[in-house]
Amino acid sequence: MLLPVLFNLNTNKIPQKKAQTSPPQHYSNVSNDFVLPSFKSSILTFMQMQMKDKSFSKEAMTPDNPKWQQAIKRNTPIEAKPYEIRSEFERDRDRLVHTEGFDRMRFKTQVFPLCENDMVSTRSSHVLQVTDIARNICRKLGLNEELAEAIGLGHDIGHSPFGHDGERSLKTITQKEGLPLFWHEKNSLRMADKILTLTNSQGEQNNLGLTYAVRDGIINHCGEIDENYIKPRNTAIDLELIAEPGKIQPYTWEGIIVKISDKIAYLGKDIEDAYRLGIYNDKNRKELKDLVKKHLPNFSLDVNNTVLINIFVNDLIKNSDTTKGIGFSKPVFELMKDIKDYNYKNIYQLKGAKELSQEECDKIIFGIYDKYVNMYKGKDTIEYLSGINNKCVQNFRKWLIKYSDNQAVNPKYKNAVIYNLEKPNNYKQAIIDYISGMTDKYAIKTYNTIKT
Repeated sequence: MLLPVLFNLNTNKIPQKKAQTSPPQHYSNVSNDFVLPSFKSSILTFMQMQMKDKSFSKEAMTPDNPKWQQAIKRNTPIEAKPYEIRSEFERDRDRLVHTEGFDRMRFKTQVFPLCENDMVSTRSSHVLQVTDIARNICRKLGLNEELAEAIGLGHDIGHSPFGHDGERSLKTITQKEGLPLFWHEKNSLRMADKILTLTNSQGEQNNLGLTYAVRDGIINHCGEIDENYIKPRNTAIDLELIAEPGKIQPYTWEGIIVKISDKIAYLGKDIEDAYRLGIYNDKNRKELKDLVKKHLPNFSLDVNNTVLINIFVNDLIKNSDTTKGIGFSKPVFELMKDIKDYNYKNIYQLKGAKELSQEECDKIIFGIYDKYVNMYKGKDTIEYLSGINNKCVQNFRKWLIKYSDNQAVNPKYKNAVIYNLEKPNNYKQAIIDYISGMTDKYAIKTYNTIKT
């Protein structure tokens, strides 16, 4: 065992660091790794973290949980396997990662569109990082890692091309056209429920049919609103009726972990990417360190992704409980808000920080939308599009066939019909759905090839 060995060490033979002043009382809940970086305090922190092990195990989404039957409910049945070895949530994980939508995230923006630096985050790498953090937290607290993994891998499956700039472009169009307002959390649910398909053993295309708990975690993952000590809601609701992001808490503790892990994952990684791209420099490094020291006075480390994840994850595990909810100590919660504000000012809202501006993003997405809208011919739209010699247009035509009342053209399509092409707003919604699934480079290719 590691712990007894640590206690048998003769610490007198270890060079002692200079004694450090204990932090003020109101910092007492902060992980000692960051306020008392000494050998003994590390052992103390290790012991305290061990005491937190599995403290949420009775709340985990397992068959013993009163919410279990609702959590595993599927709106759409999925194919039964004769020798199924996976849990319900493992099946959801696999159904997500083997979709075209998951593959396309490799070429979708996280923060910096059209970036030529291969080391900068993409939507795909962000999703994997969120999932990793969420699983680690769930493992420590005794929650269901498989559920957190499925939610994490699917939470951005419906994100637009060009990141949040593309999201704003599509939101503007839906507002103007009187369509359901576009926001990526809702669109991720729409993608998972109605658009993404898998081929079954008969070669037919079926919808994913995810469980309620995973679908709920996807639409309710918004972490942009600053709130501390979050607890899951008790009642199941119709997820399609949720009208705006960030107003409803997830149904499960695991969903809450993913929601917070999303923010933990992007704050430090965006700082790292900003350094790689030359947006941040030594001046920012000093400002960020001063920012951390404002909340953790004894902090002496570099401010980077690794350190920030460690601060946030350790503090969250130490301070969360089933009575208060999932949250941080006050200084670390305030630190998280300040770092987010700093990044907004110096990255997200900084003019010239991105290769593609909001105006250029609008030009591309508005241009694609306008061109496709002008191709509408009511019930004759499919026939009209068949006469246009353009590969991008033909791909859009195939999309319409798969999801509209023209589906009978291909008997292998067994997914839900969601468009009636005799209704103009259904056709407009089809364009929004289609653009939202594009990668950055395919959106640019489409714009360039159909603009004339």
